[in-house]
Amino acid sequence: MGSRSKEVQATIRLVASEVIFGTLGLFVRLIPLSPTALAASRGILGALFLLAFIRLRGHALQLPQSSRTRAILIASGVCLTLNWALLFKAYGLTTLATAELAYEMAPVFVMAVSPFLLNEHLTPTRRVCMGLALVGIVLVSGVLEPGATVGVTLEGVAFGLGAACFYAAVMILNQFLGEVDPLSKTVVQLGVAGLALLPQLLLSGEAGWLSLSPQAWVLLLVMCLVHTGLAFILWFSSLHELPAQKVAIFNYIDPAVALLVSALVFGERLTPLAVVGAVLILGSTLASELLEMRAQ
Repeated sequence: MGSRSKEVQATIRLVASEVIFGTLGLFVRLIPLSPTALAASRGILGALFLLAFIRLRGHALQLPQSSRTRAILIASGVCLTLNWALLFKAYGLTTLATAELAYEMAPVFVMAVSPFLLNEHLTPTRRVCMGLALVGIVLVSGVLEPGATVGVTLEGVAFGLGAACFYAAVMILNQFLGEVDPLSKTVVQLGVAGLALLPQLLLSGEAGWLSLSPQAWVLLLVMCLVHTGLAFILWFSSLHELPAQKVAIFNYIDPAVALLVSALVFGERLTPLAVVGAVLILGSTLASELLEMRAQ
């Protein structure tokens, strides 16, 4: 198979994974479970799916030998737990578009702490992009036009930003897990994310799995197996076949699809100011990635 054909197939896999990720909020909204139960389900079933995939390929789960690296891997799984729980809560408290745009602030938080945690220089380009993204989230939050958009709440924005903080923590911790196989790393992170929530669910009685209808079970399995297991397989399998700049650009299909779902399925439309905010958030983070790649 030629290199061009491989790149085309990898592009299709990447686009498919991003479209799947972008429809996650739709399924979260439709499944009558608490954010904690949804996060636990996604973690446990997603981890089992990926583990089965690894075994079917004839490989074994590759765990890091260093106790320090294992601790970092477990910590990243805990952060993933909090990330999902807060994001799913945000989906229920504000519009999908607003929650998703708040969540897209994660790269900005990584940029803000990278000089302290990763010894990276905060370039003027990054400073400008961070400033534009912060202006963008203010516009998206609706504080400048209260009541203009039905369903937008500051509480939902706050939960979305909290989810972004913990996803930023996952991104930073992953910087120290470079030698760990990506799929094996994801299995552990998903497993930790799911198992960490089980005690709370069982003690509080919030699990709710037994009360789900057959249709809700189908939606839950799709979210756990397709939006988690399959999407991660497609995403990881495409990364090594594509240029980094192309991957960076295509990663923004996810929020674009989420905005379309919010508008077309739930009728949650952005105001003109919020549209400007969305452009500032997504445009500034993308520009920062591409400009930094070009400078390397």
